[in-house]
Amino acid sequence: MKPEDQAQEFELKEWEARQRRAILPAPVRPAAKWCTGTGCGERIPDERRAAVPGVQFCAECQAWSERKIGGSIGNN
Repeated sequence: MKPEDQAQEFELKEWEARQRRAILPAPVRPAAKWCTGTGCGERIPDERRAAVPGVQFCAECQAWSERKIGGSIGNN
């Protein structure tokens, strides 16, 4: 690989990382292992915890809260 190509690939990776940080800012609190939804307490899958920084609800409780309130609650 040419040095120019390596530099361009590096710049692209840096740009993508900046975009991810802009879209998903650092969580205010760590992701919960167990859903904090009222009466739920289900385990939050590791894949969800990795994909949604600071997640506090399982996917079902998150969907329910979004339908009820019309938006997400907290940093989910």
